Amino acid sequence: MKSRYFIICYTALLSLLMANLSEADSYSGTTAFSFLNLPVGARATAMGEAFGSVPNDIQALNYNPASLATMVTSQISYQHLTYVEDVDQEALAFGHAGRDHGLSWAVSSNYLQVSNITRTVATLQPSGDGFTDIGSLSTYDMSLGVSAAAPVTEDLRVGGTVKFLRESLADASSSAGALDGGLLYRLSEEHSLNLGASAENLGFASKFADAAVKLPVTGRVGISGQPFAQWLLSSDFVKQIDTKGEFDVGAEITPRRYISFRMGYRYALTNPDQGGLSNFSAGLGLRFNQFSLDYAFVPMGDLGITNRISLNYRFKLPDDEPTNISSPKS
Repeated sequence: MKSRYFIICYTALLSLLMANLSEADSYSGTTAFSFLNLPVGARATAMGEAFGSVPNDIQALNYNPASLATMVTSQISYQHLTYVEDVDQEALAFGHAGRDHGLSWAVSSNYLQVSNITRTVATLQPSGDGFTDIGSLSTYDMSLGVSAAAPVTEDLRVGGTVKFLRESLADASSSAGALDGGLLYRLSEEHSLNLGASAENLGFASKFADAAVKLPVTGRVGISGQPFAQWLLSSDFVKQIDTKGEFDVGAEITPRRYISFRMGYRYALTNPDQGGLSNFSAGLGLRFNQFSLDYAFVPMGDLGITNRISLNYRFKLPDDEPTNISSPKS
């Protein structure tokens, strides 16, 4: 009966999200701090970034800060990303689980850098292509965040994140302050059925050189659950301020406690056609005691392949009772 209830709720929300997609307006990219749109966490990335309602994982902090209040035990996670065109990203997060339904908190950082970019200037020479190389430059983006979350009722959690942002390119830079906020509601404890909603990157930024800067404000709503003990299904509808929207779905299968297989699919109306399997993602997770290692493989068509690796550690409970870290249940 509970499994049937899960399937009905899951199907109903998917239908609603698809209806919203069909009514979306046309937009083009108009925001800065675009690194905030890159996913964080190899588990979340492998599941198509459909992570706005997944509980008990510090990686969900970047998708819905209310998830902090569902953590059974404190966690720390580090991610390395090898992106296209020699772009590297490092992300670190630590979350402290509140005891006896108390306040949970977290600190996080996200740093992206591109080095050795050829710098050119226009010339007035009648020959050549009209440009001259004058060396190289680098750029970086940075985010530092402090988060807190707590239960409001037995089934409802709320959370928020305060972030300082910095974007720099050669001699120009911009700084910003932003807020994330989210809700997570548990529909069924037996099947870990959860609804989530969040708003990200609400704030203001200084000018970049003489240009006004707009933050990539994002709204997210999603549902996740376990219709069967070894299966986790999730889906999100994501709407950024400069896009029509995006529909993400993900799945995780855990045949044994020490290994999980994951896959995801992203359907974004404003994505350019990159060819190949650029909308798909896949990955796996390996666990040993409190440690886990996650890997995500994301093809980007003509742009190449991206690889993400996350190393995670879950601290033991205060009474040293064993924790089932293979389950997303809270």
